[in-house]
Amino acid sequence: MNHARRIPNRLAELRPLAAWAVEIAAELGCPEARCSDVDLCLNEAVSNVIRHGYGDDRPHEIAVELARERNQLVMRIEDDAKAFDPLALPKPKITSLDEAPPAGRGIVLMRSAADAASYERHEGKNRLTLRFSIGD
Repeated sequence: MNHARRIPNRLAELRPLAAWAVEIAAELGCPEARCSDVDLCLNEAVSNVIRHGYGDDRPHEIAVELARERNQLVMRIEDDAKAFDPLALPKPKITSLDEAPPAGRGIVLMRSAADAASYERHEGKNRLTLRFSIGD
């Protein structure tokens, strides 16, 4: 991965993190519409980690990496929160976001905005990798 940033597990860090990610994505050739998808997915994933992933009040770090691989922007989010694979949740059978249950809407949005996603638990850390097609 080419570009990396670490933030503490505080919601106040989301806006600067998202601004950084969108700037880097644009530098890597990501079209504006896809930058919006990157922003959406990053906000949903990181806010879920901060809100639901930690069972203590201790400081933790969340790492975000961005890179271009051929015609894709690759975003990896790594945290030391409790194990949680957002991709293992069953896809809800809905026809619109309004039908999605309140809990889990962010995951529905991430699945629709990213072109591919993968999750792994490695050495006590969650790793969520999202891929976005960005053309030539």
